[in-house]
Amino acid sequence: MADRAEVEIRTAVVDDEVVRVHVAGEVDLLTVPSLAEALAAAGRLSPRLIEVDLSAVDFLSVSGAAELAQTAARIPVQVGPASHASRVVLAAAGLDHLLA
Repeated sequence: MADRAEVEIRTAVVDDEVVRVHVAGEVDLLTVPSLAEALAAAGRLSPRLIEVDLSAVDFLSVSGAAELAQTAARIPVQVGPASHASRVVLAAAGLDHLLA
């Protein structure tokens, strides 16, 4: 039986201008649609900024990093805090400018 990647995502409105998305677990091809939906929902609230907390992410795939980049192209995104694994992937993808 193959292991199934899991991700937990919680969204909180910090104030009228900031929405925080907390991600825990693994962000890979199976779970990136959940991240995409959470980021899209946060964007529909029309915040000034989406803060993405990746401190509890064990694995961030390139597809997860791409989803963050696509969201950042539409609305300001700031990633932080971030796990070491997340920081490495974001830096390798040239997205370290998103890190707080």
